[in-house]
Amino acid sequence: MRLAPWFVLPALLLACAPEPETPTTPVLPPPPPAAARGHWSDSLTWAPGLMPVAGADVTIPVGDTVELDVSPPRLNRLTILGALVVAPGRDIQLTAHEVHVRGTFRIGTEAAPYTRRFTLTLTGVPDGVVTALGSKVLAVFPGGTLDIHGEQRLGWTRLAATAPPGATTLSLLEPTNWRIGDRVVVASTDFDPAEAEEAVVTAATPTSVTLDRALRHEHWGTVQQVAGRSVDERAEVGLLTRNITVQGDSSSSNGFGGHLIIFSGGTARIEGASFTSMGQSGLVGHYPLHWHMAGDVTGQYIRDVAIWHTFNRCLTIHGTDRAVAQRNVCYDHLGHGYFLEDGAETGNTIEGNLGLSARTPAANVRILASDANPATFWLTNPDNTVRRNVAAGSVGFGFWYALPAAPTGFSTGQPDRPRNTPLAEFSDNVAHSNRRPGLNVDDGPKPDGTTETTSFNPRAGAVSNGAPVVATFRNFSAWKHTSRAVWLRGSSQRLDNAVLADNLIGATFASSETFFENSLVVGESGNVTPSPNASFPIRGYEFYDGTVGATNVTFANFVTTPTRPASALGYNRRNGFPISQLNFGTALRLVNANGAYLEPAQADKDGDKSALFRDIDGGLTGTPGMTVIADVPLLVSPGCVKRVEWNAWQCANRFLGLNIDSEGNEPVAPMSLRRDDAATVSLVGVPGNLKTVRMSVPMGRRFELAWVTAIPRRLKLTLQRGDVGDWIQVAIPYQAGIPFSVVRDFGTSTPLPAAASLAEVVNGSGDRYYWDAATSILHAKLFIRSGRTSTTLQVIG
Repeated sequence: MRLAPWFVLPALLLACAPEPETPTTPVLPPPPPAAARGHWSDSLTWAPGLMPVAGADVTIPVGDTVELDVSPPRLNRLTILGALVVAPGRDIQLTAHEVHVRGTFRIGTEAAPYTRRFTLTLTGVPDGVVTALGSKVLAVFPGGTLDIHGEQRLGWTRLAATAPPGATTLSLLEPTNWRIGDRVVVASTDFDPAEAEEAVVTAATPTSVTLDRALRHEHWGTVQQVAGRSVDERAEVGLLTRNITVQGDSSSSNGFGGHLIIFSGGTARIEGASFTSMGQSGLVGHYPLHWHMAGDVTGQYIRDVAIWHTFNRCLTIHGTDRAVAQRNVCYDHLGHGYFLEDGAETGNTIEGNLGLSARTPAANVRILASDANPATFWLTNPDNTVRRNVAAGSVGFGFWYALPAAPTGFSTGQPDRPRNTPLAEFSDNVAHSNRRPGLNVDDGPKPDGTTETTSFNPRAGAVSNGAPVVATFRNFSAWKHTSRAVWLRGSSQRLDNAVLADNLIGATFASSETFFENSLVVGESGNVTPSPNASFPIRGYEFYDGTVGATNVTFANFVTTPTRPASALGYNRRNGFPISQLNFGTALRLVNANGAYLEPAQADKDGDKSALFRDIDGGLTGTPGMTVIADVPLLVSPGCVKRVEWNAWQCANRFLGLNIDSEGNEPVAPMSLRRDDAATVSLVGVPGNLKTVRMSVPMGRRFELAWVTAIPRRLKLTLQRGDVGDWIQVAIPYQAGIPFSVVRDFGTSTPLPAAASLAEVVNGSGDRYYWDAATSILHAKLFIRSGRTSTTLQVIG
């Protein structure tokens, strides 16, 4: 990976920052000279024997070590070229406008964590000048090392019992070392992420804490057993207090907090600390904690840290590989939280982190347009390990795989191709109380920072023509989502061993060769709260696009009420796009659940009119091989059985996909199809493309095509997703007097000969067409030949 050195940051930041003023020189001036030796409190440490005074610039020279054993007066810039070591055994406060680490800044060690209280307060107000560092900054430059090792404390746990409104005591799942005076946050267990509550501990035992205020909302705290599996919707409880604090000063409430940045060649090992009032609203690169274009940082980590009340993200990994972000708490932040910035970040481990209360920044300070719907975890490259994290409440998304076509921003030109990169690991993660999907694989960023519809198609070698590589999202738990728990777009994906509960929609796959497996979906659990949309037809799994399907999935507690339908299976509602006739369910188990509900087809949505899926083993319908179809007359044949509770039919017929395309300048839509028994459907075309119509049709029937406007002169009809010998017959009105030819399976054969009679077409295998000059109707048969699953017929006029 080619990396931008630290000293080019100002110019690059200016390219992304909103309306910056002329930057100051990007090369920082040399620090003022000072001699340092011994303790900060000893006047002999300082040349010429004068202690640093308020507002001073202070330098620790190369080769010298100062032990910080007192709280100095407020400084301007502290530059560490040698080493500054915080003395153990005493409480220290350090206040500075800037701290530049070019040597070593150490607060405790891994082996001997700092156990007293240390507070670093970063000061300053916006000055209107955009530079690389700005003010209120703790910066680790090339060659610098920042070691922060606070007391080891359990960063977050879950409730062991439900806490009702008015409660002042929380029962905790694990033994903690939380104390009186600690600040904690309890996550929402409802649909509304704003039901997270913050309080101060007034009494504590290892497994309980008493709070300084009564809870306003219920917070769920029990594990339910549903259909033989566990459904865990217990609230997370995060510890915000640490004995080491890095913070912005009291003026930070205006959105201009402190920020920590680690450049390439710098080293940061941070644990057991609290970062609050950090991040600078609207300023690119001024984040609470930030590896910036740091390259391979093997051995570096940020773990067991609380990052809270921040103004511009939580933890950013930017142009950086093999960093570790572990067991952190990210609470009450503006914009995306845990943030992989450009799409070139790989090999990082994001494990055991909790994030909650992601908020939308004001429009004028959004770094990206997507910050309007912030994700607790914004992930721009699949080649990272994302394991055992919790996204516990956002006004936007939980986990958002926002994959650019190629790296953006400072990483433009890097060879990564995130949309084709195999998934390293996504396992044992939890999302709940989000207003958008808990897991969203779609909507990747463009170079200008806006997003576009995105297909994740993992391939060997991360190249578009490589062999497909299955991306498996394992052991995902998602509950209380206002929209849906999971949205996947692309191909070769699996959602395996998931538990989805209390969502308006469980999962929707706008994908192909993407399957839902070995999972439990619960419509309503015992954690009953008012729905944000009481009339919405809840469903467990939605078919869309395809081929997609569900295998070995249990659906429980989908019960229709007088105010809304409920079902295990359904289709993406109000769908205008084509679907696969091979979409399926198999080995499905229903426990107190209505099997399916297909909403009434909308007149302007051809996808609704085509909706169907196959019940492979009969687990839904009771008969293997049945197809469940929408209540559309063209699809319903004699022998189909109406299922009123499904608003659908079950049929023994086989169904194929019929594509009708105009290859000339005329549109093909609107048009209609009329079956041989007069059942008719009107079709409006694929959204945004009036030259294409897609429809499901029963095999072995005759269909008349009709147009209300001009008849297209160049037509292509494709019958697809069938078996050898499958067929339909078509009658196509055509303009008399216009010469035409008819070609089957274009590119592999010569034009078809004309038949002498209609009977030759009816009784044949698609190797003749018949022109009825009296009615100006072209008759043909689409017949799938050996070795094929589709056939094409072209009319070329």
